[in-house]
Amino acid sequence: MRFPKLLFLLPLFLATLARAQTKDFEEVTVQGIVFISIPAGAFTMGTTDAWQAQLEAEKVWTRFENVERPSHQVTLSRPFLMGKYEVTQKQWKAVLAPKKNPSAFKGDDLPVESVSFDDVTTFLRALNKKEGRERFHLPTEAQWEYCARAGGTELYGQNKEHTPITAKTLGDYAWFAANAGGKTHPVGQKQPNAWGLYDMSGNVWEWCRDWYTPDFYTAEAVANPMNKDAANASEHVIRGGSWFLAAPSLRCAFRGASLPDARSAHIGFRLVCEP
Repeated sequence: MRFPKLLFLLPLFLATLARAQTKDFEEVTVQGIVFISIPAGAFTMGTTDAWQAQLEAEKVWTRFENVERPSHQVTLSRPFLMGKYEVTQKQWKAVLAPKKNPSAFKGDDLPVESVSFDDVTTFLRALNKKEGRERFHLPTEAQWEYCARAGGTELYGQNKEHTPITAKTLGDYAWFAANAGGKTHPVGQKQPNAWGLYDMSGNVWEWCRDWYTPDFYTAEAVANPMNKDAANASEHVIRGGSWFLAAPSLRCAFRGASLPDARSAHIGFRLVCEP
């Protein structure tokens, strides 16, 4: 009879499932860079009607924020590794030689900044050569927001207790205009979000792979989106806000952009690694 065989196999199936689940959000180190194992999943990307209404009531919503609309369902069908921290100056120098540090604020544990998208492409090419395959990338805009939200729908994501990070508690998780003192700070000094990722808000903006177009968001559910439309775009997406900006610009859905060859002490990056 087949039914007893299925009962016999059920504990094995459950054990396998449990092992798979325990791998989510675990740390993995590749080429000296610490990553968090992020599971596949779906989330609401962008700013919802309710959150827009609240931001309008607080008078921090302008026509420029309309690029966060409409909110829509996005599915990421494959797991990936997301950098636990922003790439540091020590890691940058280890790949591109000790003297090649363009950062305005110097320090091994500070995030590397003043790097253009083109500079980061050079870094990735060198890092992938060391790995022997094209394993490292910038996150897509969707991957970035998925990780910033960390399973929540709040403006600033969730903390490790899975409660909302708010404008009032943001200083426990981010360096921004209210507490940064006009400079970057070593990565990982603030508290992590629910998935163990540090500095997803503030410290430095983070480059994403996507080209930036204001109307890239759609009302339709989509899977694994990435804006590859270079013909109609001149800038790449940046996310997360920086040490220079006020709290509303550090929201999970807030979108920025910069030219591929632009360098700024406000912009750095973190990496995605293929499992």
